[in-house]
Amino acid sequence: MWARVCPLKISCFIASGCQIATTHLYRCVHLEEQLRDLGHRAEVAIWNEEAQIDLAAALACDLIFLYRLPMSATLRQLIEQARTRQKRVIFDIDDLIFEPELVGQHRAVQKLSPNDQLQHIEGVRCYLETLEACDVVVTSTPLLAELVRRRAKPAYVHRNSLGREMSALAEKLRRERRRRGSREAVVVGYGSGSATHDVDFAAAAPALLCVLERFAQVELWIAGPLVLPAEFAGFGERVRRFPLSDWREWFALLSQMDVALAPLEPDNLFCRAKSEIKFVEAGALGVPVVASRVDPFRDAITDGEDGFLATSEEEWLQALSTLIAERERRQQIGERARAIVAQRHSPAARTRDLRFLLPQLAPAQVPPARAAQRTRWFPRVARRGRLILNWVVPEPFPGAGGDIGLFRMIRNFAEFGHDCQVYVVTYEAMKTLSTAEIRANIRQHFGETPATYHRFEGFIGNADASFATFWPTVENLTGLLKGGCRYYLVQDFEPTFYPDDPLHSERAENTYRAGLRCITLGPWLTRLLRQRYRAQADFFDFAVDREIYSPRPAARVKQLRVCFYARSSTRRRAYDIGIKALQLVKERLPEVKVELFGAAELSPPPPPDFVNRGMLPHEDLAKLFSSCDVGLVFSLTNPSFVPLEMMASGCAVVELKSERLAGILTHNKDAWLVDELNPGKVAEGISRLLEDQALRKRIVKNGLRRTRTMSWRDSVRQIEAIVLQDIPPSQRLLGKIPALSALS
Repeated sequence: MWARVCPLKISCFIASGCQIATTHLYRCVHLEEQLRDLGHRAEVAIWNEEAQIDLAAALACDLIFLYRLPMSATLRQLIEQARTRQKRVIFDIDDLIFEPELVGQHRAVQKLSPNDQLQHIEGVRCYLETLEACDVVVTSTPLLAELVRRRAKPAYVHRNSLGREMSALAEKLRRERRRRGSREAVVVGYGSGSATHDVDFAAAAPALLCVLERFAQVELWIAGPLVLPAEFAGFGERVRRFPLSDWREWFALLSQMDVALAPLEPDNLFCRAKSEIKFVEAGALGVPVVASRVDPFRDAITDGEDGFLATSEEEWLQALSTLIAERERRQQIGERARAIVAQRHSPAARTRDLRFLLPQLAPAQVPPARAAQRTRWFPRVARRGRLILNWVVPEPFPGAGGDIGLFRMIRNFAEFGHDCQVYVVTYEAMKTLSTAEIRANIRQHFGETPATYHRFEGFIGNADASFATFWPTVENLTGLLKGGCRYYLVQDFEPTFYPDDPLHSERAENTYRAGLRCITLGPWLTRLLRQRYRAQADFFDFAVDREIYSPRPAARVKQLRVCFYARSSTRRRAYDIGIKALQLVKERLPEVKVELFGAAELSPPPPPDFVNRGMLPHEDLAKLFSSCDVGLVFSLTNPSFVPLEMMASGCAVVELKSERLAGILTHNKDAWLVDELNPGKVAEGISRLLEDQALRKRIVKNGLRRTRTMSWRDSVRQIEAIVLQDIPPSQRLLGKIPALSALS
């Protein structure tokens, strides 16, 4: 009955394997609240040795979440039955407890007896077994998600956030705190919950000893089982201890502190994978935080604005001294932290995230969230202003058309005066390169770009807008907290890149459901993403760099020549069809010279009388196009830039007729479009252009006229207009905070 009344709603079963109050709340109870706020049904159940899950209840739901559950016979039975019923099973994890090889990073394990250590490692293996058995994984941080993806499992980030009860209590305590007013003592506090915190606390301990010595009004409050270094005993009653308590009592204690501490051991993966929840809890109460400069806090805190980040003893001492000595600054930072928590970590904020996450977790059960559509609109020049723009880019591949286009766009944005911060996600070729070497490599292959480069380390800086530029970078970007408005620059329909890999194809497809505003290359992709995925999408026009691609009469020779964009590793370029068609052309016109370009290695190899020029730099490509009479390109997804570059160089283009080319190429006017991807049909089109000189000259002339109107500057202005429409001048960062290049 429920399914008939609410066909777009789903039912979710959340099985919790961890009853520790706060983690159970953050990962299970708050998730249940968010699901219900979206109109879905949700139920949380504890699963342990005493309370087994009701398998029938779990299997009756559309989605089954397993939080911190190690594999067992009953759990295996649940997963197998769910798979036969085509139910999605999701492993939810908020700690690095699934990598047996990284157990040494968990300091508390080192304090266990040898027998207990073996038991712990076995438990980690059981968590890993559950992870690998599930369909998809949800984590609390980007680093955890990245570690999961290295095991070839799809992983998404759903951050910890406050729940409704927590938010209400935090607001009540904050008001009481304000009514109490100021006092002479300045309380610096820290809450510990496990033995791992002894090592974490060591990062802040030397600075704390200094401020206790320097400022007589400072008190240090420690909650939980932390083992304090012996030196703190000398400060007597100024160091107070409080027992480990439930979250309500902890909030009450935290609300009485003036500064909260969040130290974590540096260069420790277990700590780097933790969440920013200490900042969230303190921020909700208006209490400023000093935290270690590690992943979760670098992503959450803007140093000196809504909290402080510290690495060295000097930085810890400077931050603490500032907050202790400057009461007004302390209050300002606490209020700014409260605003950030309300914006990024509230129940409403996380529910918005979940609205777009669910269609990625279970695309068959959950329709994409509908995004409001906007018409294309261009602001007046007077509204243009300088923006800070983050670009999250995959490791670029020399010669790849998408990467060439991407860096042209970034270059134009920088030349327009915007502050471009490029975060390069390294994979193989650049994995060992420094930031300076990455910058030099990009300059060598893609030209000088006045931008600031960073190796992507799992976080980005504040910005007006941030762009994902390839589907894996959407997964990187959506898990982050900073970055302003989120956009996905879509240059092709990327799920088709993986015809033999359904997992990667689905992950690529899910990025269109992620809630980012898509800006696509050309109108075909915008129509597709709007209709199929309900994405908010707009497009910018195709362009040509006419400073490079223009006719070069000196390159022309008397012998008829055909060039073919040949990439055998990329199915959307239809290499086999092109080679067969060109062989038919050679049979008909033996004097024609055939030249291939685009890839150094081709499989199967081309005929021996075909010349493979491999991957060519821009200047050599322009010379090749100018020397050829006909250029052959196949675009089985979104069109390539290559046919336009051929046209701009005075080469007649043969392409496959498709709706994707509407408004870009016109048959028998500026290009010859064949009706069918058939070697005979393609050969017929090429031969006709080679044999009919008048036809070829007319198409070349019209192609030159067409490409003269296709400016990269104009196309990038279209992207800029979309961003400026979303970010009014009053909300732009420049003028409010220093440029990121000055902060880094």
